[in-house]
Amino acid sequence: MSAIFGIDYGSKLSGNTVIAIFQENQILFLEAEAKVDADQFIINAVAHFKPERIFLDAPLSLPGVYKGLDGFTNYHFRLADIATKAMSPMFLGGLAARAMDLSAHCRNEGSEVYETYPKMMAQRFNLADFGYKSSKSAIRECALRLKTSIKDPVHFNLSDIKTWHHLDSLLALMSAMSFGCGDFCTYGHSSEGLIYV
Repeated sequence: MSAIFGIDYGSKLSGNTVIAIFQENQILFLEAEAKVDADQFIINAVAHFKPERIFLDAPLSLPGVYKGLDGFTNYHFRLADIATKAMSPMFLGGLAARAMDLSAHCRNEGSEVYETYPKMMAQRFNLADFGYKSSKSAIRECALRLKTSIKDPVHFNLSDIKTWHHLDSLLALMSAMSFGCGDFCTYGHSSEGLIYV
């Protein structure tokens, strides 16, 4: 059975990049260590697991005005960013450029790559009611909420969700799994770049 990745993508050497991997009814987590190149870490994981589909929490396109698309005049935000209240790819700058470079590499390796935004999946599960991103102590409550919503035989260990980055990678993975079942939403315009949740 092929693997599926959900990735919470952080700055290159911060140690804040986490991959949630779904394979053979198990969800596993890999985290990049601080001072380790997060992009090479992901490239290595892709080479090893050969994921069919990757949902990445990072901008994978620029506002349409930069491509000369008719009717697109916003230099800061894509329609997808406005709809989801996400940060501008222009503000994220280098991270967005890295993500686009990485996604091109992963596509060349045979993986489908989609942009996602874990915060939107968190809203679908009302995680704000369980303290989403409010304090470290709320991580377990949010993870438990997600665990009860993921049906058997899919399994993961609550103790593996150590940080909000782990939880966001799980949310990204859940978007990828929902996409596989045809249960997903898109935000934005297809010619400019969509966010899949």
